[in-house]
Amino acid sequence: MNQPLPVYVRASSLSCALGLDLAQSLAALQRGEVNARPIELNGLAEPVRMPYYRIPDGMDLFDVSRFETWVCKAAAAALQEAQLSAAEIAGLPIFIGSSSFTINESETLYRRALDQDPAGAYGLPVIGYQQIADALRKNLNLSGESFAFNTACTASANGLLYAARMISLGRYDQALVLGVELANRTTLAGFSGLQLVADVLRPFDLRRNGIVLGEGVGAVLLSRQAPVGALRLRGGASNSDSFSVTTANPDGGVIARLLQEAFQNSGIQAADLRAIKAHGTGSPMNDTGEAAAIHQSLTALPPLCTLKPYLGHTLGACGVNELALFGAALQAGFLPGAPGSTEMDPALRILPLHQAQAAPGGSYLLNYFGFGGSNTALIVEKAAG
Repeated sequence: MNQPLPVYVRASSLSCALGLDLAQSLAALQRGEVNARPIELNGLAEPVRMPYYRIPDGMDLFDVSRFETWVCKAAAAALQEAQLSAAEIAGLPIFIGSSSFTINESETLYRRALDQDPAGAYGLPVIGYQQIADALRKNLNLSGESFAFNTACTASANGLLYAARMISLGRYDQALVLGVELANRTTLAGFSGLQLVADVLRPFDLRRNGIVLGEGVGAVLLSRQAPVGALRLRGGASNSDSFSVTTANPDGGVIARLLQEAFQNSGIQAADLRAIKAHGTGSPMNDTGEAAAIHQSLTALPPLCTLKPYLGHTLGACGVNELALFGAALQAGFLPGAPGSTEMDPALRILPLHQAQAAPGGSYLLNYFGFGGSNTALIVEKAAG
């Protein structure tokens, strides 16, 4: 039987609350910037106010033109970095992960219909699973196969996992994976209604009391070939936990099995890990389940990092967004500290790094967990030296 082919991160891009591109975002991460800003939703039964991590583009938050602008910019930046030929770009397969896709457009059309013909208006008139791929085909001449993933907060992480699997089996030489999450009223009002939104994001901290949402669009170009020193995506795993629609099982058992499978599929031991990029949502139950799984899976804990205090929770896009930013930090030689998480919860016995520290070569675990019990873990390897 043929050995699986290696898969590398050949290029990546990111637009998020930290900056309009990956270079800006990395520099802001190194400075420890936290750019959550207050927003307010009007026109509801009662106003909704919350902090939010938005892309600082100066546009109206719900302007539907932002969707195509930022999706195409993210993809174009990754393609430019990868220096693909026109033929390679044309046949490039696209893997897209999102929680909301183009729901903001549906909201806009629905509000317009309510004004014009209330009796004929209906919610979600557009289900835009293919609109992202269509925008990329129109603007960037991409014509390869496309795949959409909508598995809650693991959506783009599963896109990465499946794209890597197809490359490792020789189906593709390379693939473009996107994580897309832009502001929409349905998501913001929904999480507010669930009473899951906090004023400050403090993953794993004793004072944690919920998530803070964010938007971001990222792209990762996976390839069998990459520049010397590129990150390698060694593998990962995905499973499902039926404990609850909205929370992980606090005993950590299903997540622990996921991590063991990810180690096995990637050909590493738990002791090989240099650090963990936690999912770290800041919600009481999810942090409890993740911490329990980490303790069950590792006898000695490596440093723990979390990126949501910088990005917000970008939901289905966080797989790609956090890989792009964490990978850039690894290549720059550091593990980011986490502002706000300073008081250890004795029940968790775990706390993220508060100050940045050096990132050596070796293997790193990236965790992602979502509503509906979807769990995904990835293993990336930074070259030594």
